[in-house]
Amino acid sequence: MLAFAGCASQPLHLSSVGPAPAGVEKPSNLGSLQVFTDLEPEQAGESPSYFPHASYEIYSRSGVCVKTVENHRGPMDETPTIVDIPAGQYIILGPSANHGNVRVPVTVATGKTTVIHLDGYWKPDASAHNQVVYFPNGEAIGWRDSAQ
Repeated sequence: MLAFAGCASQPLHLSSVGPAPAGVEKPSNLGSLQVFTDLEPEQAGESPSYFPHASYEIYSRSGVCVKTVENHRGPMDETPTIVDIPAGQYIILGPSANHGNVRVPVTVATGKTTVIHLDGYWKPDASAHNQVVYFPNGEAIGWRDSAQ
């Protein structure tokens, strides 16, 4: 049994997210993961506010923490980190904009990037509806794992 601190009281049961169906492969023995977690407003002195993505954790399917990802290089970096990781199945634990901390099953494929959208901004083309994983409220999370 997996035990994650800070999880939502009503667990969500989501389909596994995988790489985009027509993703470009890169030569590598690893895959990549990019997670658009909820935004954390930051201010650097008198500068305008910046909105870096919050940190998250990557777990093996057996519940072992594989990596903690800060998800930005500094307070002014608004691009989520791309993490190179061995191909396999994982659980992402991170903050979403509208559902608190969530656990999302993901598949990382060799040479491809799996992208998870927890910030509430991703709007896939409506014609791809059957290829997308959604939160219960209809918010898109990412591409459905084609191996399922």
